[in-house]
Amino acid sequence: MDIHIREATKNDYDVVHQIQKQVHAIHTKGRPDHYKMTDTTLDKEYFNNLIDGENTKVFLLEVDQPIAYTIITIKNTKERPILIPKKVVYMDDFGVDMKYRGKGFGKIFFAKILEYAKGIEADSLELGVWEFNENAIKFYESMNLKTKMRQMEIDL
Repeated sequence: MDIHIREATKNDYDVVHQIQKQVHAIHTKGRPDHYKMTDTTLDKEYFNNLIDGENTKVFLLEVDQPIAYTIITIKNTKERPILIPKKVVYMDDFGVDMKYRGKGFGKIFFAKILEYAKGIEADSLELGVWEFNENAIKFYESMNLKTKMRQMEIDL
C-alpha cells in the first residue's frame, strides 16, 4: 500500500469537497443550531484562495487516491509587550473519508502534519473541536493534544 502526502491544487477541489461534506454532516447532526446541509459545503472560491494563500496550505493523504485532507493556517502572533511571540500552525479542518476511518490513516496523516509544523519551526499546532464530537476529541487526545482553553455559550 503506497501512502503519499502532498499539497492540494485547485484541481483537487471536488475530492476535498466530497470528504469535507462528510465532516460537515457530522457537524450538522451534532449542532443543527449552527450548521445546515447544503449541496455545496465548501465554497470553491474560498478553496482556491486557500491554495493561493501565502499562509494557508491544504494537504492531502493519498492511498491510490485522496482519502483525507487538512486545511492549515500559519499564524504569527502580533508583537505586544504582554505576549510572547509565537508561530502557530492552526488546523482549520481535518477530515478522513468515512470508508477509511478507524484504520490508522488519520494518525499517520496527523503525524505528518506535525512533522511539517516542526519543519517550519512552529511553536505549536492548534485546532478547535466541538464538545459533541467525542470521536474527534478522543482522536486528538490520542495524538497528545491537550485542551488549551474553552469557548463557552449560553442560548438566549
